[in-house]
Amino acid sequence: MRPWTRWGATLWHRIDKRVPGAHYLNTTGADSPAKLLIAGHQNGLADPVLACVMMDAQLHFFTRADVFRKPVWRWLLLRFNMMPVFRAIDRAPNMAERNKATFEAAHDRLEQGAVCGIFPEAGHLGERRIRRVRNGTARLIVGALHRPEIRKRGLDVLPIQLDFERYEGYRTTARVRIGAPIHYADIPHLLSDSGTSRRALSARIHTGLVNHSVHLLEPPLYEVHLAACRFLEGVNEGPADASLLQAAADAIQRNPIDALRDFNAVLYSGIGHPRISDDFAALGRLKMDNRTKLMPHLWRLPAWLVFILTTGWWPRLAEKWAENRLKDVAFRTTFSVPITMVGVTITWFLLAVGIGLWSTQPFALPAALILFRTAQHLAMPLEDALIDLRTEHRVSRSVPHAFIDRWCLASASKVEP
Repeated sequence: MRPWTRWGATLWHRIDKRVPGAHYLNTTGADSPAKLLIAGHQNGLADPVLACVMMDAQLHFFTRADVFRKPVWRWLLLRFNMMPVFRAIDRAPNMAERNKATFEAAHDRLEQGAVCGIFPEAGHLGERRIRRVRNGTARLIVGALHRPEIRKRGLDVLPIQLDFERYEGYRTTARVRIGAPIHYADIPHLLSDSGTSRRALSARIHTGLVNHSVHLLEPPLYEVHLAACRFLEGVNEGPADASLLQAAADAIQRNPIDALRDFNAVLYSGIGHPRISDDFAALGRLKMDNRTKLMPHLWRLPAWLVFILTTGWWPRLAEKWAENRLKDVAFRTTFSVPITMVGVTITWFLLAVGIGLWSTQPFALPAALILFRTAQHLAMPLEDALIDLRTEHRVSRSVPHAFIDRWCLASASKVEP
C-alpha cells in the first residue's frame, strides 16, 4: 500500500520528498537505540499517513481507540501497525488495563527494533501550534526504559514536524522534518516514575516540539499570527524563518488591538482568510517580486491537458465533497486524499480498458496506464503554477495595505531580496 499511498499524498499535496533529519532513523534494528517519534497532532488521520509514506522505516503509530470499533477498520489498522490507545474522553471500560497492554506491546516492538510514533497532545486540533503535552507519553518512555535491553541500547525520543500550510485544499504544502533526540537522561529519579519526573519529562517533550515546529500564538491572536506566517512562507517560497515568526509574534502581542483591527480590515478588503486560502502567501511573493512564472512550464501543456481531461477534476470534486460534509477542517484532507486516489485509479483503469478494447492490441492497456501516470507527473508543476498565478492575480490589488505593511512586511524586511 505504501507506494500507492505515497503517490496519492504527492498528488494531493506539494511535498518536498527530502526529509531533513531522516539520518536520525538510519540506524535501526536490535543493536541500535530504540526510536520513538513524537509529533504535534493537527490534521486528523492525515498526520500519521504523511509520516508513514514519507519515511523509509515502517512506523508503528498509536491511534485513538474509537476508530478501531468497526471490525473491518480494526482488521485493516492493526495490519498497518497501528496501536489503539484510549483517551480520557473515550470513557471506555478498563481503559487503564487496556492502555497498559498497548504500552507493553509498544515496548516489545521498540525492543525488537521497530520505530514507534505517538502524538503527546492526545488529540488533534487544526491549528499550527503545540498544545499541552499529556503525561501518557512520559509513562510510555519510562516504561520502555524499565526494559533492560532498551535501557542498555538507549531510547532516542525524536521530535517530528508534520506541518500543513493549510488543513484543506488541493495542492497545499505539507512538510516532514525530524529533529535531534530530546535529552532527558539528567532528569532526577526518572525511572521512579513519580509525578515530578513525569512532569519534568513532559516539559522537555513540549519544549522539544515547540522548538521543532511552527508554533503560533494562541487565540484570539492565532489567526493574525497565521496570516503573518503565510506571508513569510510566500516571501521565502518555503518554511518561514523562525526568528521572523517570533518577531511578528512579539509585534502582535505588543499591540493586539491594532493587530486584530488591521487583520479584520484586510479580510474585509477581499483577501481570503489564511485558514482557507493561500492569499497571504501570494501577497508575500508579490511583495518580494517573486511572481510565479508560467513560461518555464508551458512545454508541459500537452501533459496537463491529458491530466485535466481524464482525471484532473477528481481532486476538486473530492475537495467540494469534504467541504460540504465535514465540519472539522482537520479531517477534510483525511477523506479527500483517499477519495481522489481511488477515483483517479479507477478512472485511469476504465479508460485504459476502453482504449485496449478499441485498439485490440494487448499492450494498449498498460501503455495507456503509463501514459496517464506520466502525464499526471509532468502536469503537476504547471498545475501548481496556474493555481498560484490565479491567486496572485486575485490579490494583486490589495498589496498596499496597512496590515501587510505593519504586521507582515516589518518582519519580512529583514530578508535580503
